Amino acid sequence: MAQFQETGPGGLSVLLFLLGLLFLASPFTTWWMSTGAPWYTVWVLWAVLIGLSGALARRSGHHDV
Repeated sequence: MAQFQETGPGGLSVLLFLLGLLFLASPFTTWWMSTGAPWYTVWVLWAVLIGLSGALARRSGHHDV
């Protein structure tokens, strides 16, 4: 049986990168853009990714320096 392990900032960064890749640079992108999403949807997704990256960097603190 698998055990739950706390994911560190490195693992969360990789997860965030993969989610960004999925939403912004995959065939999935053409599908959600064809649904009639507003022109600024991509900008909002970028802003969310940048905000999450900043929060993740702040959460890690100076332990990684």
